[in-house]
Amino acid sequence: MVTPTDSPRDRKSRVISEKLVRWLVFSVAISLLPLVFNFLRAYGRGATPSLIDLNAHGELLLISAAIAAAAIGELVASGGRYQIAKIIAGGGCVLVLAVASLWFADISAPTSSGALVDYVRVSNASTVVFMLTVISSASCVVLSEVR
Repeated sequence: MVTPTDSPRDRKSRVISEKLVRWLVFSVAISLLPLVFNFLRAYGRGATPSLIDLNAHGELLLISAAIAAAAIGELVASGGRYQIAKIIAGGGCVLVLAVASLWFADISAPTSSGALVDYVRVSNASTVVFMLTVISSASCVVLSEVR
């Protein structure tokens, strides 16, 4: 909460922090709920699913695409300062959005047709894509407050 005695820099820092926390809770954490549900469903049936089990079908890629798209929306028309940083962060989100979306389509097509998919590689690489998404998206969210 911003107080009247805060300096302009403190106020801006607090506003950015609050926006970042809102983004983490309502964009990132909530978007992970399908994976939490998959874990709870398997656990309730006596299994102990691994991270590979939860990510093997590209679900994390869809989550990454959604997070990146929301972050791009935050950054669009956010003002003229720090344009190079905004272009880099926004470009990172666009790249992640494209890769995650296209790769999910590629993974799900062979799965439905019965072709073989290396689920360990899909899980590991989609985890990396998700981490890159969080980094680039957080950058967009922070930079969206710099006007």
